[in-house]
Amino acid sequence: MQITDLQDASGNPIVVLTADAQGMVPHFYGPDGVTLLYADFGAGRVAMVPVNTGTDLANHLVADDPHRSKQDALDEINAQRAMPEGFATLGPDGKVLPAQLPASLGEDGGGSVDWLNVKAASYGAQGDGVTDDTAAIQAAIDAAGYGGVVYFPKGVYIVSYPLDLPRGVTLMGSHSNLMVGPGMVGDEWPCYLQAAPTFTTGAMITIIGEDDGDHPALNGEQRIFSLMLDGSQVPTGGLDGVYAKGNVQNVVMRDVCIRQMPNNGIITAGNAIDEWPYSWRLHSVMVDNCHVNGMQFERNTDLTLEDCQVIGCWSSGYKISNSANTIITHSRAEWCGNYGFHITGGWGNWPGSGSMTMTGCSTDRNGWDGVRIDASGNGPFLINALNTRRDGRNGGPGGGGYAGLALLNTAPVVVTNLGCYVGTDDGGTANTSPEYGVRVSNAKDVNVIGAYLHALTAGVFQEGVNERIRFTAITTTVGNNFAEDRVPS
Repeated sequence: MQITDLQDASGNPIVVLTADAQGMVPHFYGPDGVTLLYADFGAGRVAMVPVNTGTDLANHLVADDPHRSKQDALDEINAQRAMPEGFATLGPDGKVLPAQLPASLGEDGGGSVDWLNVKAASYGAQGDGVTDDTAAIQAAIDAAGYGGVVYFPKGVYIVSYPLDLPRGVTLMGSHSNLMVGPGMVGDEWPCYLQAAPTFTTGAMITIIGEDDGDHPALNGEQRIFSLMLDGSQVPTGGLDGVYAKGNVQNVVMRDVCIRQMPNNGIITAGNAIDEWPYSWRLHSVMVDNCHVNGMQFERNTDLTLEDCQVIGCWSSGYKISNSANTIITHSRAEWCGNYGFHITGGWGNWPGSGSMTMTGCSTDRNGWDGVRIDASGNGPFLINALNTRRDGRNGGPGGGGYAGLALLNTAPVVVTNLGCYVGTDDGGTANTSPEYGVRVSNAKDVNVIGAYLHALTAGVFQEGVNERIRFTAITTTVGNNFAEDRVPS
């Protein structure tokens, strides 16, 4: 039997139903009492059953969940009794009242907590920029256990002594405030840990791999995501942002900002038995205006830095020593007082010893060399697509023998696609820098293939006794002109 007594969603009579490109049929009304219709859209008959969304939703809410245990059901009933009408109540700011926030954001079938909210009543962090939240945060960290996530809702969390981060725990905020500027100073969307003015030594976050009675001999698998560490209220002292010591492996940081620490942004060190952090991964990490180095890694084998930036640190942006198999990609050092990237130390003279690969990185307006490699070792350092600009400011006067790329007493180095450009600071008050595009001193096995080197005094400057130095396809120019002076191979 063909049914023609149909109406569209507005109650108008229709005789045809038309499916859209995804095969979906529009909302329509059929005859009362008819519970099944067949329609043919050219690909065979399709059965259509009437749906009453309101009735189905009501039935679903009162039905038993076959996947829920009796204890889960009891917990849910008790939770609903604590909330008016069984639902959370929103405060004047449109957010759930703190007293109604659960201690955990999720539980597995065994009842173990995996997401912990530091503002929950179980821990009591305030995030108001006034209350010392250190104990509350540490309590949440200690309760998280391996694989647990400690979550920081919007707020400013005052910390007055180091937070000890154990194995497998993740710290996660809602936003890291990578940029600071008009309308973006952190107050518009504050979500960060701020060091109290009295917090002048140690580090805001510590990770220790050493059997000292309080920590394991092997530590690792920590995560820090979408969070900022702020040391702006501590004008002087030795406070670092993140400090790791000993056998600490596989730490991952992503979308993290560390700013205005009176010491280093991130620093690693060895323990009493000469074990060092290993295999770290940093993605989109910003270190801003710390008073010593932005990132200082020593003997951190298999280190990866991707899309990182260090800006305005008073010493070097990145100081990396003897960290075999390091990979640095698409990272930047800008406006630091000393070197942008300083690659130094002994990187191994045994067969198979590792070195470093740098790809797609850039520097700008650093006080000394944009990139300085004075490391020793057998493994070749590989640099590709490096762009240096206005480095060697030397506090404003320029000069000083600084270069966009300095290769001094180095292990073998291969450089491809290198750019160096001169200029002054943004205000035009400093002298033109750098003095040299590439400076090579007492080095051996250096190959520079494909480069445009514009510097104040010389595109390429060699001094001392250099061995096996090759420049191929190089264009140089000096001063504030663009006259070409091609360096022969």
